[in-house]
Amino acid sequence: MNHRKNTGHFRFFSFFRFFFSVFFVLFLILMLLFSARIYQQTVKQTDSDSELGTAATYLSTKFRQHDRGDEIFSGSLDDIPALCFRDDIKGKEYITYIYLKNDSLMELFTAKGSQASSDAGTVISQLSDFRFSEMENGFYHFSLESTTGIRSEFLLHRTAQKEAS
Repeated sequence: MNHRKNTGHFRFFSFFRFFFSVFFVLFLILMLLFSARIYQQTVKQTDSDSELGTAATYLSTKFRQHDRGDEIFSGSLDDIPALCFRDDIKGKEYITYIYLKNDSLMELFTAKGSQASSDAGTVISQLSDFRFSEMENGFYHFSLESTTGIRSEFLLHRTAQKEAS
């Protein structure tokens, strides 16, 4: 009789152990799946942030390098709106065009008056939208959108006064 009692408890605890083990394995599998999904989202977000960060840093650096006189202006290249920077190197004038083409923020450095083509530019970053506008009091408004749809907007301020034309 004692033997039967122990067998019943043994079966109950064996079933409980088996059930708990299956439950634990299922829990681990679910945690693994959720972790993989979160990792994918984080990588996607980081890639997008990296593209926006690269573009914003590049624009800020170029802007600061040319914050003298009238070296910053709006223009176009092949009918594409472009942010332009003027350089004078050994008496010759050069223009750097920053523009959006085929979901890429592009840069083209060329001598003023040369036959420049937007196809000749170098890719800076992957973006789906790039807009800029000159505002009052020397501010420029920039709007960037990553290829994943994340937007970033910022202002840059000219410290140099524009030269009178």
